[in-house]
Amino acid sequence: MRKAYSRILILVVLVPGSLAAQGLNDIRGVGMGRSSVAGSRGVNALGINPANLGLEDRLPFTLSLMNFGFRTGSDLISYDIYENYFTGVPDSTGKRVPKFLTDADKNKILSLIPAAGATQAEMELTELAADIRTERFGGIGFGITEHVGAKFNLPREYFSLLLFGTPVSSLDLSGTAVSAWWWREYNVSYGFRFPITPPFVKDLYAGIGVKLVRGYAIAQTEHYAGSITSSPQLLQANFNFLVDRSGADFLAQDSTGNSKSNFSPFPDPAGTGTGIDLGISSEVITGIRVGMSMTDIGRISWDKNLVQTSASASIVTTDPLSQATQDSLKTAFKGKNGPGTPFTSALPTTFRLGATLESEKLPFLSFLPGKMLLEMDYLQGLNNSMGNVTTPRASLGMEYRIIPLLPLRAGIAVGGGDQFRLAAGFGIDLYGFSFDLATENLGLLFSLKDFNLFSIAAGLRIRL
Repeated sequence: MRKAYSRILILVVLVPGSLAAQGLNDIRGVGMGRSSVAGSRGVNALGINPANLGLEDRLPFTLSLMNFGFRTGSDLISYDIYENYFTGVPDSTGKRVPKFLTDADKNKILSLIPAAGATQAEMELTELAADIRTERFGGIGFGITEHVGAKFNLPREYFSLLLFGTPVSSLDLSGTAVSAWWWREYNVSYGFRFPITPPFVKDLYAGIGVKLVRGYAIAQTEHYAGSITSSPQLLQANFNFLVDRSGADFLAQDSTGNSKSNFSPFPDPAGTGTGIDLGISSEVITGIRVGMSMTDIGRISWDKNLVQTSASASIVTTDPLSQATQDSLKTAFKGKNGPGTPFTSALPTTFRLGATLESEKLPFLSFLPGKMLLEMDYLQGLNNSMGNVTTPRASLGMEYRIIPLLPLRAGIAVGGGDQFRLAAGFGIDLYGFSFDLATENLGLLFSLKDFNLFSIAAGLRIRL
C-alpha cells in the first residue's frame, strides 16, 4: 500500500506540469533586497513606481535590453533532511549505503517539514524597455515584460502518507493548491512633477502606468478539500476540488493528445485584460525621499481552450490493499478533465511604501567617502493571485559607490512568505552604458543549507 501512496504523491507533485512559472527584473533593486519604490529611476521604475520616471536621471534617454530575473525555491525539504537521511551511511568498508529509516527517523523528518509547504519558480523577462525625460514635461516609459511562474502547496500529511503508508488516523489534505501562469504586459507609464509644490515638502511627483495584458497560460485552484481516514478494517477518503485551466493555441493539444506546434513570438492570447500602476514620490527634506505605489491593479479574462480538472469522490472500503481501491485513490487524487467555462484571474496587485537617504545630501552622513544610498521598503501583496502573497514583506537596501563606476549593493529582507534573506549585487556603470548582476540569496554561495532558494538577475542599459 505504501508503494501506491508513493506513486500518488509523485502524481500530485507533477500536477503543475500536467496542468499547464515582483520586481525581479529591476536588477538594481534585487541587489538591494528588492528595495526600489523610492530609489528607482528611468526604466527601473516601470512596474515599481511610475512617478519616478519624472525624476532627474543621468541622461534623458535610456534603452534596456533583455533584463531578466529568476528565482526558485522550496520549503518542503530542507538541507538538513537531505543530509541526515538521504545521503546514506558508511558501511564497514567505508562505502556509503542506503539508510533505512526507523519510525523515529520518519517522525523527525515530519517535524522538520512545514505544515503547509510551498514550492515556487518565477521568471520575469523584459525584452525591451525605454524611457525619455524632459525637465518640462516629465518622463514617459515603455516596456514589454513576460511573467512566467508555477507554484504548488502541499500539506505535510502527504509526506506522512509517503513515509508511513496507510494512516491510522485522519489526515487532512485541504490546502493543496497548484497554479501556473504566463502573461505578457505592454506597459506605457508617465511620471511628472506637480507644478505647485505643497509647503511641507521640497517636491512632489506623480505617475500612472497603463498596461495591455495578454495571457498565454493559466492554471489556478479554485478550491481543494480532501481527507483520508483509516483503521485496520476500514479506509475512507473524500476529495472535492476544482482547477481551472486556459492556454494559447500552441499550448493546447490536438485530437490525438499531442501538443500543437504553431508557436510564434506574438501568438493569439487565451486571455486579455488591462492593468494600472499608480505612484507618488516626494523629497520631504533634503536627502530624504519617500515613494509609494500601487501596481498591477486589474485582471485577465480567460476564454480560450478552457479545461476544468475536478473531483468529487467519496471512497469507503474494507480492502484498502486491493487494486480497485488503489485505482480509485489515484483517480480521486488526479481528478478528471472536462470542458471549462470562462473565468477571470486578478493581476498580482501590490502596495509599496519606502524611503531613501542619500549620504552626500545629509550632514550626519557626509563624512562617508563616495556616495551611499540607503532605502527601506514595505511591500504588501493584496491577493494570492499568480505567485502573489498577502504576507507583508520588509527590506533594507544599500547602494555604495566608493568607485563611481562600480556600485556595490546589498540588502536584507524578511517576510513575504519567505525566510530571512541576504541579497547582493553590483554594476559596471559607465557614462552611456551599464550592466547589473544580483541575487536575492547570497547565503547560497557560502552554505548549501540555503539551497532552498536560488535567485539570479541580470540586465543591460544604454543611455543617450
